[in-house]
Amino acid sequence: MSEIQIVNGFNEQVHMALPCEDGAGRMDYYDLFDGVAVMRVCLETHSFQEAREARDALEINFCASGRFESRFSAHDRVTLTPGDMAVSTFDGMHGTVSESLMPLGYYEGLCVTVDCARAAKWMGEHVPALAVDFRQLRDNLLGSHWFTAMHAGPRCEHVFRELMENLPYFDRQYLTVQVIELFMLLKSIPRPELDTGYHSAEQIRLAHHLRDHLLSDHGRHMTLAELAEAHQISVSLLQKLFRQVFGTSVHRYVREYRLEQAAVELARDDKRIVDIALDAGYESASKFAETFKKRYGMTPTAYRDAASHVSKWDNSNKTE
Repeated sequence: MSEIQIVNGFNEQVHMALPCEDGAGRMDYYDLFDGVAVMRVCLETHSFQEAREARDALEINFCASGRFESRFSAHDRVTLTPGDMAVSTFDGMHGTVSESLMPLGYYEGLCVTVDCARAAKWMGEHVPALAVDFRQLRDNLLGSHWFTAMHAGPRCEHVFRELMENLPYFDRQYLTVQVIELFMLLKSIPRPELDTGYHSAEQIRLAHHLRDHLLSDHGRHMTLAELAEAHQISVSLLQKLFRQVFGTSVHRYVREYRLEQAAVELARDDKRIVDIALDAGYESASKFAETFKKRYGMTPTAYRDAASHVSKWDNSNKTE
């Protein structure tokens, strides 16, 4: 049976398992201090479901690699791409059941869970000078909403990635300082512009259908005019609906998706870089390398080497 194992990072004991559509996955969780836990998430599946029953809690997710989509209802959906983060609150009413989708079949990220009352009490007793008002943090990021997604920004992204890299070593004091630093940043960053426009369930389904069609092998060779005609809508309506639901243009969405797909292939496959470049829609490996470096800060070759090094280190660490 395909499943995602939730493992105690200290003793390697499996705490529980979630069934998933295919493949497998692992979430290593570490309790840092009372009320706060951090999970390193690595999934090789396309979807799974989970219940969210906690109250007075926060969940902070960061996407390091791959692509992650959560669907809470016909209207409530969020998409994370590398460098993005999502913040959601647990109130017993919203998002009690979520469906998580990994369209690339791979996702790696970090999840910080906070029991607000317990965490605030612990911080007030042990680090009073750095104690965080989680209600203020929540109001700053969410306002009247219960979830939001945004680009993490360079400072928050740096902390997220430091946490991911250092979790396996588990230096509790160092990781605690990093999490507190993250909380301090989150309570003061500008609130993102939240889309309050209403979209019917049918409009959202159509936008996702158009997106899936564009990303398919058949849709790769279709123009927007052909796609709009096939769905009996105008090109302008297609573009407007796509931007409203996904927050970006059709062209940019497809380009970034293909680039993320290429990054996953570089990390997981032995396929030649020139073949990955052509599959991603680039005319040459050099043009692909130029675009890839702008997005990921390193060449495709360096990215593959770094991913190989991390994979070997993880396997060695688990063996030990």
